[in-house]
Amino acid sequence: MTDREIWARVLAGEARAFGSVWDRHRDRVFRHLVGAGAASAEAEDLTAVVFLELWRRRDRVRFVDGSALPWLLVTAQNVQRNAVRARRRHRALLDRLPLPDAAPDPADLVAERDSSRTRLVREVMAATRPADRDLAMLTAVEGFTIREAAEAIGISESAAKMRLSRLRTRLDQAARAAALTEGGTP
Repeated sequence: MTDREIWARVLAGEARAFGSVWDRHRDRVFRHLVGAGAASAEAEDLTAVVFLELWRRRDRVRFVDGSALPWLLVTAQNVQRNAVRARRRHRALLDRLPLPDAAPDPADLVAERDSSRTRLVREVMAATRPADRDLAMLTAVEGFTIREAAEAIGISESAAKMRLSRLRTRLDQAARAAALTEGGTP
């Protein structure tokens, strides 16, 4: 069957006939768009637009030797030109818009607010043995139990508890000393 014959069925209301035209020509339209410079993802979208146009203009489709392919390829070129023009206009619009005022990063605000506390924790942790730092990170940050963290590090659970207790004591002492030097209360 020619496309013209299938198209007569489309116009008569046969739903599957449009699918036949799609199956017959979608790959060729896609390759044409890719060959004309469209990226694969864009060519997929534009192929769908071409067939949408086929449906919208179903009563004005021109056939060449019984085939709708030439009409589809010309429509594909027009659709791609329209897409390029739309992108260019969009880019020009964005370039004309004023840049937004720079807003401070909320993470920086939090870091500034907590900088003395953060600095204090970092100093204490830097002076701590690597195994104890790992133990603290595994339990406090990663959420492992003391038993699981101790096993991962290769120490007993009671040793892990003792090390964490000593680390907490060092952090508390450092916090009290910092509060006293800054005029706060411990």
